[in-house]
Parts: sequence; structure tokens; C-alpha cells
Amino acid sequence: MRLLGNPLDRLLKRAAKKNEKRFLFLWNRGLGDIPLGLYALGERVRKYLPDAKITYLTRPDLADCFRMLPKVHVAIAPSMQRGKAKSIEEWAIEAGISLNDFDHVLEKIDPTRWLSWQLGKLIPKLIWNPKWNALVEKFPIQENAIGVHVQSETKGFYGYTKDWPQTCWEELFARFPERQFVLFGMKKEPIYAAKNILDLRGETNLHEMLSIMKNCCRTVIAPDSGILSTLYYVDAPFTLRLISLWADPRQGVLRQKVASPNPGLDHIPLIGKDENVANIKIDDIAQLIT
Repeated sequence: MRLLGNPLDRLLKRAAKKNEKRFLFLWNRGLGDIPLGLYALGERVRKYLPDAKITYLTRPDLADCFRMLPKVHVAIAPSMQRGKAKSIEEWAIEAGISLNDFDHVLEKIDPTRWLSWQLGKLIPKLIWNPKWNALVEKFPIQENAIGVHVQSETKGFYGYTKDWPQTCWEELFARFPERQFVLFGMKKEPIYAAKNILDLRGETNLHEMLSIMKNCCRTVIAPDSGILSTLYYVDAPFTLRLISLWADPRQGVLRQKVASPNPGLDHIPLIGKDENVANIKIDDIAQLIT
């Protein structure tokens, strides 16, 4: 297949010759792939067709991140869920769009294969709308809060564990009784009962969560996850120490090998011995908290 070149580039070259500018991409996979892969996909399409019309057909929980990509449209299928199969025709009807309105409809996107050229070269930049800064006002966040993503919510999608053990989190929370830990994620699992916790899991949309991290937290701790990747590539200047926890350092933002577009981001990755995230010591994290 290498002899045939990049399949995406071949498609785009043909589209450019025919002046076919309307693209629909289906995406029902992870949040992190949006900055890590789909940002580069948009850049590649516009390299061949600068005035291309790009639309993503996706599920509701991903829409906010797609709205941070430049020059794209978002069509939302309300019933779409990760891991649940349905025809693109059905999802398009739900989203109120017609497949006939596009020159090219791609149901399967392969960022790893199509976009490997970006590694070490392209810095993804997620647009930050200043009006989102006010979203923090509805939440009781204390000064110098510590943001935490305790659960990557990727169980079953990878052949290894991304998450730091619950007992380690509990001991870390206990070491800073005077500091507020703000928990982020989609589900309140597992349960944490410490008094210095504000559990916002399932209570914020993406822009609210990022606004809290950006405007209220001095430190954020997160495993390799979509939340980590999204925060890392927010294109806005703000001061934050980001401590990331890793089992496999060949993934995510470490694989991208490019800096954050945020000059104020102090990113400190911690990699578990023998590529086991559970081997990251509590002391190693505690001493980095600002």
C-alpha cells in the first residue's frame, strides 16, 4: 500500500481536479482524536482545496470540541453513541442533513495512517472564544483549586490501563486538606468522599470544564485522555501546570512531539515504571502541585 501513496492525498488530488469542495466526515470515536488527528485532517483538506466546505457528523458530547476547530461545520445525531452501530444514512437524517449535498462522504477516517506527516511538525490549535471565560461563574470554585481527571473513561478500548489507582488519588487528596480538588469527567465513577472534593463529573460541558481549568486552577492532573489532549491544545495564553500520567508514552500528546500553542502551559509528564501507570508514586505528583 505504501507504493500507492497516502489514500487521503490521492482522494484530495482527484477532488481538486474536479473542484469537489464539499466533504462530510463521520466521527464516532474518541474526544482526543479531534485535536490529535482531525485538526490535521482539516489542514490537509484545505492544502488541496483552500475553500473546502468541511462538515463533521458526530455525537452530542463531541460537538463542543468540533466547534473549536477552524472553518468546520458540525452536524449532530442525537442518538449516536460510541460503540453503537448505525448507518450513516440514519444518522444523517437525525442530524437534518442530506448525504446528496456532499461531493465526498467518508465514514471511516484513519488519522494514524493518513496524517502521520504531522508528527513533530504541526501544532494543533483549538480556538478559544473569550465569552467562555464567564462560564466559571456558575460553579463554586475556590482560589487555587486543583483540577483532576481521575478516570479516562476508556476501559475496553485499549489493551492496558490508563488510570491511576483510586487509592492513590484518595491519599493525594488527603495530603492537601486545605486545597479544593475539582473532579472532571462524564460519570461519577468511582466515588470519592473526601471533604475537599468538588465533584463536577457529569455536570459540565467541555467549554465549562476548560473554562474552570483555564481560569481557576493552578494545577491540573490527568491521565492520557481526550480531556488532557484538548486542554493541551487550547490556543489561548494562560498559566497552568499540567501534570500528565502515562502508561504508554508513545500515545497522545507525547506522540505528537510538538509544544502546546499556550506559552503559559507548564507540562510535566510522568511515566510509570515498566509502563504501568500504577507505578507513578504519590510523592512524585505531590511535590509538583503548585
